[in-house]
Amino acid sequence: MRNFLIPFRIIVGVIFIISGLIKANDPVGFSYKMEEYFTVFKTQDSVATTVFEMRELSEDEKDAVFAGTSSIIPVDFNGTPIDLSAEGARDEFMYVNAELVTYSMVERDNFWNSFCNVMHDNALLLSIFVCVIEILLGLAVIAGVFTTLTAWSLLGMIIFFCILTLYSAYYDKVTDCGCFGDALKLTPWQSFTKDVVLLVLILPLVIFPKKWSGKVFDTNEKIVAVGSIILGIVLCLTVFDWQLPAIFIIVAVLLRWMVGMFGMKPAMLAPIAVLLPTLFSIAFTVHCYYYLPKKDYRPWAIGNSIPSKMVGKPEQANIYMIYKNKETGIEVENLAVSTDENGVVTNSWEWMDSTFLATHDFVDRRQDVIKPAVVAPIHDMSLTDPATGMNYFEDFVYKPGAKLFVVTYDLSKANLKAMPKINAIADEWMKEGNEIIGATSSSDLLVEFLVDNKVPFPYYTNDATALKTIVRSNPGLLLIQDTIVRGMWPSTALPDMNEIKSKLK
Repeated sequence: MRNFLIPFRIIVGVIFIISGLIKANDPVGFSYKMEEYFTVFKTQDSVATTVFEMRELSEDEKDAVFAGTSSIIPVDFNGTPIDLSAEGARDEFMYVNAELVTYSMVERDNFWNSFCNVMHDNALLLSIFVCVIEILLGLAVIAGVFTTLTAWSLLGMIIFFCILTLYSAYYDKVTDCGCFGDALKLTPWQSFTKDVVLLVLILPLVIFPKKWSGKVFDTNEKIVAVGSIILGIVLCLTVFDWQLPAIFIIVAVLLRWMVGMFGMKPAMLAPIAVLLPTLFSIAFTVHCYYYLPKKDYRPWAIGNSIPSKMVGKPEQANIYMIYKNKETGIEVENLAVSTDENGVVTNSWEWMDSTFLATHDFVDRRQDVIKPAVVAPIHDMSLTDPATGMNYFEDFVYKPGAKLFVVTYDLSKANLKAMPKINAIADEWMKEGNEIIGATSSSDLLVEFLVDNKVPFPYYTNDATALKTIVRSNPGLLLIQDTIVRGMWPSTALPDMNEIKSKLK
């Protein structure tokens, strides 16, 4: 049984460690995902609102009114009832106050919604907690400590994730679970499938907790250690393109190896092989919160060309036309339109001539999708001028030279203590003839914000979701040279002018 459980421990432990570290690398981004979940999970009621709207009577309704077969009391445009016996009444414009019922969704006032509101407001703390717990459980599985508690904790967590992803998939509520942050995007059904597979892998660990204890550093534990290193390196290099999780696993395994090889007491296994790496993960998560992700998977990452991230891939598909022979009733299907991977459309209408159309009736069309469309990573970005309503985004991006971009996605939550430093940077930057602009989603607070903080550069508006993907800080500062992102700083570590210029090439 100990041999049987080896692959289960390796796969579960490594997956949980990598998943936790990728989310720990971007705790703010993971908190956005949790806020999304706690928003869509709220229960709502459909509330009907009745209003009266004046509309003009149709000719049929007029006929019924004058025939005495209608209950409608026609009025003029001012709402005064019309005397139907008056001469020429039939030719007047007649109106009626028609009842109009509209429906809107309103949150229920109950415990569940109050709970969701509390969790939404504390999503950042919860995201940090989940990241650390995932890493802790992964380490415990590999080291073989706290086996019963670890197994049941894993089971509870994965059942919760299964319910979460099944709900998202079935109701199409959250299109990306955030399991691996921006490093690996999974559809809701892919996320649910992944969680079901993990559930199957965790069940043997729950059923036989005493069989995978790592107190004795025997051959089984050495295989788990070596297997974890190999799987961690393979996944990090081939799937996630990030070496840190692999290094983390190697160090954790070496610490576990040290306890066994140096003959330390079994009681030292958990503090050295599990708690020490967990403390590092806590420090790493907090550091990434204050100083931005160490590995940036987003389209605005330093070194990326913005226009290259504005290009998606078209759908590759074939469209078939189905016709039925008028005499025999036999249906035939012919290729009509095909699209290649570059979006080039080819028409195939040679089969459709006058003879064919005379002997066949159209029945239906069928589309065979070979490859679905891929949405551009940057696809919903705009910079709307509050004064003119014009979009300044492409003019700004394609403008030659260096420019600074201040992103303050929510002015009500912004770190206003950073604004004097940003203003000082802006003054010095603009004196040299360079451009700096800002962007926010809080259009209703913008004028007050600009006045109160004496902001010397213009702000544009866009959707909060699009701005959140740019930089995980509120505000955050970007340096763009031509169309390339050269630098990025959070409000907690703003640069001086020398540091900004050192990023230019």
